[in-house]
Amino acid sequence: MLLITGHARPVHGARERMIAAIREVTDATRSEPGCLNYTFAASLDDDTIISVELWRDRAALDAHMGHEHTLRFIQDLEGLLDGAPVMRETEI
Repeated sequence: MLLITGHARPVHGARERMIAAIREVTDATRSEPGCLNYTFAASLDDDTIISVELWRDRAALDAHMGHEHTLRFIQDLEGLLDGAPVMRETEI
């Protein structure tokens, strides 16, 4: 299994648009074969959005990255992020 954790901060005034993009991609992603968990949370300290994903295997994650809803999500985030998202991948 692959555990993907990450965090990103929206630019000032973009938090709600970022959350809307996350809501749009979540249902489609959770129904993908091999997706065991796909969750986002907000930090209590600032506007940081935290992500936790669990994938059955590399093939499932690779397929996810090529889906139309994933590509649209990445595109929707353009201009909304304060820097690059920080992502970590751990094989478990």
